[in-house]
Amino acid sequence: MLLPTSVDLLRCIEHTLETVIAPRLKGIEERSAAATIGHLLRHVALRIQHEGHILQEDLEALHPLLIQVDGYLGVHFPDDNHAVSMRNAVAACLERSQRCEGYRDVTSLAEEVQCMRQLVCNVLYFMQAREGERSPATAEIYDALSRYAAWKVEQEARLIDPAFEGFGPRR
Repeated sequence: MLLPTSVDLLRCIEHTLETVIAPRLKGIEERSAAATIGHLLRHVALRIQHEGHILQEDLEALHPLLIQVDGYLGVHFPDDNHAVSMRNAVAACLERSQRCEGYRDVTSLAEEVQCMRQLVCNVLYFMQAREGERSPATAEIYDALSRYAAWKVEQEARLIDPAFEGFGPRR
């Protein structure tokens, strides 16, 4: 392990900003900018510590959701070209996920999560365009997609709340 860690360095920068630089700032705009920099330093430190784990959890939530979506589209829209195209995209994304083994850097995890999230959005758009085609299966898929969206917001709060809450106003 490299010492000091990246998080240690960010905390040192934040401490210097708060104890040396910020007290010397006179204007509201300057103090506000320093506070914002402090918020962002804490946010980056939290991302370094937790982002990989959060992305991995996201993949673990998205994988079964996309399998469920694929099954739904295959049963309810087998001849719809757009549904077939989305099913092909789901299959490609899931296959890519299965090929990845061993250590994954945050960038590759983020790219995979983004691919899967885009598919979730595409499915929502597809279903909204067919609003009149309500069924228990459609309600079940909407519910699963809604639960994922709510869970995702909670996950992102793990990186945002501790960095920004209780540290004064944001710009």
